[in-house]
Amino acid sequence: MKALLEVFYQPGKLFESLPERRRTWVLPLILGIILIVAMTALSIKTIGMREIMRQRLATSGLSPEQMQQAMSRADSPVQAYVSYAAVAIGVPLALLVIAGVLTAFGMMTSRSPKFGDMFSMVVLSFVPYWLITCVMTILILFLTDDKSSLDINNLIATNAAAYVDRTSVSKGLYSILGSLDVLSFGLIGMLGYGFSKLSKNGLFFGLMAIGFLWICYIIMKMGASILM
Repeated sequence: MKALLEVFYQPGKLFESLPERRRTWVLPLILGIILIVAMTALSIKTIGMREIMRQRLATSGLSPEQMQQAMSRADSPVQAYVSYAAVAIGVPLALLVIAGVLTAFGMMTSRSPKFGDMFSMVVLSFVPYWLITCVMTILILFLTDDKSSLDINNLIATNAAAYVDRTSVSKGLYSILGSLDVLSFGLIGMLGYGFSKLSKNGLFFGLMAIGFLWICYIIMKMGASILM
C-alpha cells in the first residue's frame, strides 16, 4: 500500500528500493485491473454496447452483411463479459511484455535488473496514468449530455488526433497522431525514470530505451490500422 503513495511523491527512492521489496507489484496490478474494468463497464453502460460496436466497426472494412451480423451480437450480455475478460487478461500481459523487453535492455547495462523488479517498476509507473485516465473518463462520461457524440476510440482528447477530421487523413497518419498523447508522454517519462534507477544508468539512457519501445508500438499500431 505504501508503494502506491510513494510513486507520487518519491518515485526515485521507490524504484531504487524495489530490489529489496518483494511482490510490490501485486496491489498496484490489482488496482489497475479493477480501474480499467470499471472504466470499461462504465463506458458500456453510459454509451451503450451497440454504439461502441458501431464506432469500432466503422473503419473495419467489413461488408454491410458482416457489420450487421456483428451488430446483432452487441446487445448480448456475453459481448460485455468478453470485453471485461479481454481487459482483465490483456493488461497484465501487456505489462509482462514491457517488463520483459526492458529486462533484456537492462542486460546491456553494468547492473542487470531482475525481471521481478522490472515488472514492479512497470506496474507502479502505470498507476498515476491509470488514475488520471480513470478520473478524466468518469468526468467526460457524466458531463457530456449527448453520449452518442463521444468517440470511444479517442475518449480523452489529449492527443493530436482529437483535433483533426478522421475522414480527411489516412488511417496510418491518424494512428500516428493518436499516439502523440500528453498523458502517454508522462507515462514514457515515468517508465524511463524508473528504468534508469533500476539499471543505475542516466535518465537519457532510460528514455532512449522506453522511446524505442514506443516507436515500435507506433509502427505496429499504424500497420494494424492500415490493414484493418
